[in-house]
Formats: sequence, C-alpha cells, structure tokens
Amino acid sequence: MKKRALIIVLLIFILTITLIISLNLNKASIEKQKQILASAQIVLKYNDKEKVLTKEDIILYGEDFEAVLDTSNTEPSTHIYRGVQLKDLLNNHSIDLQDKIIIIKAADGYSVAYSSEEVSIDKNVYIAFMEDGKYLGSRDSEGRGPYESIVVSDFFSNRRCKWITEIEVK
Repeated sequence: MKKRALIIVLLIFILTITLIISLNLNKASIEKQKQILASAQIVLKYNDKEKVLTKEDIILYGEDFEAVLDTSNTEPSTHIYRGVQLKDLLNNHSIDLQDKIIIIKAADGYSVAYSSEEVSIDKNVYIAFMEDGKYLGSRDSEGRGPYESIVVSDFFSNRRCKWITEIEVK
C-alpha cells in the first residue's frame, strides 16, 4: 500500500514538473503572439523567408465586399466588410501561389488552410479588418480582429479565422 501511494505521489510530482516546463517553453511564443496581435501585424512566411506586414501594408489595398456571417448562436446575416484579397496581398509580395497551400494562423492556436485554387478566385478569400464600417475590434474587447479571414463563397462562416497573426505559404 505504501509503495502504491509513493508511486502516485511521484507521478503527480512528475506531471506537475512537466506542466511547469511546458508552460515556460510556450511563454515566449505566447508573448510574441500577443505582441503581434496588439500591434495589428501579420507575420508572412514563404520560401524560407519571414516578413512582418503592418496595418498600413494591409489597409493600403483594402476594398469593400459583401459576405454572410452565420455563427452557431446567430441567424445568417449579410454584412459589408473592408479587407484585402488574400491573393492580392500575396501577389504584392511576389509570392507564387501555384500548387501551394496557404495556412492562416490565429493567436489562439486555431488555423485554417486554403488551397491556391480557392485563393486565386477573384473576390473570394479576404483578410478583413472592418465590418459594416467599424473595425473588427481586438480579442481583449471580444472582437474578431484586428484581422479575420473570410471566404465569400462559404455561406456558413465555418472557414473563417479570427485574430490572425500569421500567414504561411507552403
């Protein structure tokens, strides 16, 4: 009986140490994500390169578009968004999209992958920063921004990614 109790205590100790170590290892990454989100930047990764896109880089190419917002707790509704087409953003950085996968990553660890074919469709995939004339708001203010990916052809809004911090082209 003593041996069993000792093993349980030892296992709890090992699990606690493992948890503390993993939290400390992720601390730098979490802080970096928070900083990127707070400064309204997006890290663009492609061809073993990394570039930080500022708010000015993204807003510069902004255009209005219409899309349906349909969440699990709201009825579908049409909104006017302002954003940049993902294909234009990538083309402006001379990124070849042919046979690529574009992965959008969020501050909370969520990610969504888009094919080069669907990104290349005109007026289909956007990085939005405004909805109905208002900025999307920060994560801290319970908003969906500063950036959210929107696929216009997705009427159920299940391929969106809010709180974008990174775009990776593979």
